[in-house]
Amino acid sequence: MHGRRVLVVGASSGIGAAAAAAARRAGAELAISARRADRLEELAAGIGGAHVFSGDAADPEAARAVVNRAVERLGGLDLVLYAAGFGVLQPLAECDPGTWQSIYGVNVIGANLVAGAAIEHLGVGGIMAFVSSRTVEDANGLFCAYSASKAALDQCIRTWRVEHPDRRFVRIVMGNCQPTEFANHMRLELIGDALALWERQGIPGGLMHVDDVAECLMETLAVSLDHPSIDASEIKLDARIEGPS
Repeated sequence: MHGRRVLVVGASSGIGAAAAAAARRAGAELAISARRADRLEELAAGIGGAHVFSGDAADPEAARAVVNRAVERLGGLDLVLYAAGFGVLQPLAECDPGTWQSIYGVNVIGANLVAGAAIEHLGVGGIMAFVSSRTVEDANGLFCAYSASKAALDQCIRTWRVEHPDRRFVRIVMGNCQPTEFANHMRLELIGDALALWERQGIPGGLMHVDDVAECLMETLAVSLDHPSIDASEIKLDARIEGPS
C-alpha cells in the first residue's frame, strides 16, 4: 500500500477503523471519514496521521464533499473502501419505516453516493470496495432488515460493474467480527432468541478479530492494485470452524 491514495468511509469504529489503521501501517496516504469527528481525530492521532473529513455519507452534499476533499488532499484516489454499516435485531413484523430508512440510508444509499462521487476520480487501475455481509446468504432470523439492505447493496455492486465496465468494484463478504460497535444497536432482550434461531439454521458462529480482518483485507486489496489487468471482484472473509493447530 506504500504511496497508495486510500479513502476509508465508516472509519470511526470496527472494521473501518481497523482497515484504516492497516492501510496506514502499510504506507498508504490516507483519508478517513465518518459522522463522528472526535473518533476520527482520535484514530488519526493513534495511527500516525490521516486526513479527517467528517460527514454523513447518506447525505448527497456531504458524501460528495468528503470525496472531493479527499481527492484534493491526496491528489487522487487509488482505493475507496466503504465500511459503514448499521443493523438492528428486530422481527420483520416489528420493523417500522424509520428502521428500514435508517438501515438503508447507511448500508445502501451512503454506499452508492460515495461510489458515485468517487468514480470519476478512480483511474482504471483503482478499486471501489464495499463491505457486504455473509448474512445475505444466511438469511439470519430477526436480522432481515440488515441482510436485505446488504442484498440491495450487492445488486448495486453488480450494476456498477455493468455501467462502468472499465472500473473495478469489489464486494467484500464479511463474516462475524469482534470487537465492533455493531452490537450497540441491538435489542439485548432479543439476542438469546436470535442466537437460538441462528443455531437451528446452522449458521456458523465463529468470530474473527477486526485487526486480523483488516490486515488480510488490505494485503488482498494491495495485490489487486498491483495487478490492474486482473479483476478480483469478490473477497470472502470468515472465521475458521476450527483454528489452526
